[in-house]
Amino acid sequence: MAKIALPSLADGPAEAAHSGIREIANEALRTPGAIRLDVGQPDFPTPQHVKDAGKRAIDENKTFYTHTQGLFSLREKLVDKLARVNGIKTTPERIACGPGGVGAIAAVLAAVLEHGDEILLPDPGWPNYRMMLAWTGARGVFYPCPPEIDFQPDLDALEALITPRSKVIVVNSPNNPTGAVYPRETMVAFVELAQKHNLWLISDECYDQIVLDGSWTSAATIAPDDPRIVSAFTFSKTYAMTGWRLGYVTGSTELIDTTTKVLESNSSCVSTISQVAAEAALDGPQNCVTEMVDAYRRRRNLVVDLLKEAGLFLAEPSGAFYCMADISPSGLGSRDFAFALLRGRGVSVAPGTAFGKVAGGAVRISLASSDQDLREGVGRLAEFVLRGTKQGAVV
Repeated sequence: MAKIALPSLADGPAEAAHSGIREIANEALRTPGAIRLDVGQPDFPTPQHVKDAGKRAIDENKTFYTHTQGLFSLREKLVDKLARVNGIKTTPERIACGPGGVGAIAAVLAAVLEHGDEILLPDPGWPNYRMMLAWTGARGVFYPCPPEIDFQPDLDALEALITPRSKVIVVNSPNNPTGAVYPRETMVAFVELAQKHNLWLISDECYDQIVLDGSWTSAATIAPDDPRIVSAFTFSKTYAMTGWRLGYVTGSTELIDTTTKVLESNSSCVSTISQVAAEAALDGPQNCVTEMVDAYRRRRNLVVDLLKEAGLFLAEPSGAFYCMADISPSGLGSRDFAFALLRGRGVSVAPGTAFGKVAGGAVRISLASSDQDLREGVGRLAEFVLRGTKQGAVV
């Protein structure tokens, strides 16, 4: 049968690479018995009271469309949460819910970026930011957050990258993939740069309640009345609700209105069932959050000790549930190392190149795995690097 000539695909999405995290994760799914230290998904079940609320929503026929921005009752509860946890004062009208944190952030980028604009992104940074460039038509400019300064942003290098075409700065603290938490003075510097150069500041705070040490500052608390600042959050990490797909953003009235238009065009609204369950998450007991964070802290300490013992330690994460490991002694780039480790020792980690250039000699270990898997998996990783060091390169 003759091959049918098809109309062309859009250049940006067609030519874009798949997520480097998903690439290794998909390979791990095809590897029987693999120890999964790759994907940032809590190994805890969604709390029972949240699941029960979702079941009741179905039984009570709460299965229809809601307002695009989300149930008003949910947004009222989010106003209280943002004030209590984040120190952000907002209103229900200035909150929009989206399909996960990724969907909410994507809608904001669609609301503010035009073809040819430049967006300043962290390196290492969450790969989905870069993937969104394919359909926004914007150009990513990457500011370094190197391991030499514990994966904190190099603010001088950041400001040197700002040009007349710059329009957005993205800041992610607590950070994925490094687990770095930025001190207040760093967040102040981000806000001042946004004000000085009249840039949108998108503060990705999806790990806001997973802080392992010290304190954490939301950008919006530094300049409460600055309409340039938009803050993004999710239920996925805090309440182990990744599959429920519910995130939210808050910002100025004008920004949220435009973001809502984007959401209207691509999702109409988030699942009503998920929204009702989210209300239960906010209203219900919060000891589930404390217990998960305590577990991540214990696992962080375990992994840090193992990496230090093996000579592969880079920096101690203070938030989120990730830890970066130095695999440069293996003699391989991180992507080749990750696939070699999976195929040779049955351990799946995310290559540093999935997050940019700065972490090309590192891999990300997800602490959202059991203590047993972390102990065994990191042990195998260390042995694999050691073997490569002795042989000159991992084979």
